[in-house]
Amino acid sequence: MTDRTGPSAGPGFPAPPWRARGTLWLSLFATREALPLPADLRPLGGRHVLAVMLVRYAEGTLRYDEFAVASPVRRGRRVGLHCHAIRVDSAASLRGGRGLWGIPKEMARFAWSGDSVRVSDDTGTLAALRVGPHGRWRVPVPYAPGHAFGQIGADRIHLAGRLSGRLGPGPLGVLEWSGRLPELRRADPLCALALSPARFFFPAGTRQGPAGPAPRP
Repeated sequence: MTDRTGPSAGPGFPAPPWRARGTLWLSLFATREALPLPADLRPLGGRHVLAVMLVRYAEGTLRYDEFAVASPVRRGRRVGLHCHAIRVDSAASLRGGRGLWGIPKEMARFAWSGDSVRVSDDTGTLAALRVGPHGRWRVPVPYAPGHAFGQIGADRIHLAGRLSGRLGPGPLGVLEWSGRLPELRRADPLCALALSPARFFFPAGTRQGPAGPAPRP
């Protein structure tokens, strides 16, 4: 049994659904070590597959940049991403991500220079990334899942978001990579795609029951 979380806004963030337009870059990398997961989530594609995402929400409910590293996972028949680290440059996005969906967002600075961006916080650089030009071919995608799993208290939350736009090759390369992130086996991605222009729709989440114990460090 699942229960939908309440649609009300909390202190400092808008109520769902959130709608936005922008650009999404997504690359899949192989990691050196198996990625830890909570006990109630199962990996999709193995524990060495890491999704690295860079998103620029240019207009909509909120405008901000986002960087995330996550594992593709499932919980029963539901699929989504489990974030190992996620950074944004919007306090409202941080509060909403945590309060609505239990996604552990943290603040960071995004310093863009041409086609590269440096993501840093008070500890230092988390990652420096370079985005390449979109490929010549792009296909219209009227619907794609933008799902994620979070946790509020002891409950697992599932966010069943939706994406649409034009999909094609769009390199997202690593220039620098912090030891605070999962170690990559190599800097070259297994695949790299971009959705641009992209549309995003993030509704209220649903409670999926108790979350499993967190993995040991």
